[in-house]
Amino acid sequence: MKKHFLKFMSLFLCLALVSVLSSCNLKGLTVDEAKANLEAAGYTVTVREGEEFIDSGDCQFDAILSTELEKYLYAVKGEEKIYMYFFVTIDTASNNYTFMNMNGLRSGQNNKTVYFGTKQAIKDSKI
Repeated sequence: MKKHFLKFMSLFLCLALVSVLSSCNLKGLTVDEAKANLEAAGYTVTVREGEEFIDSGDCQFDAILSTELEKYLYAVKGEEKIYMYFFVTIDTASNNYTFMNMNGLRSGQNNKTVYFGTKQAIKDSKI
């Protein structure tokens, strides 16, 4: 009886592990996927190269280095909006996210991407 229980528990743990790992998006959302998702939902989307965006002076976060940011995406549809910062590594995104803040918007990090947006825009981006 004890052997059957151990086999059952082992099988259960393996299935739980597989379901957890398969539900994670290990590569994260790409800028092209985010752009396509937002355009399909009716947003006007602007994508800029990270270095161009940082050097233009449009970035409100002075501590972000141009070598750290791959792409920047901004999308708007009426009152809905989202800002997405696509960094070169997860660690770089995490380090920058600690000081980034936009009042009035929800925020989060998904792998190499830091985002700020309204609830609906985040949902529409499928991040």
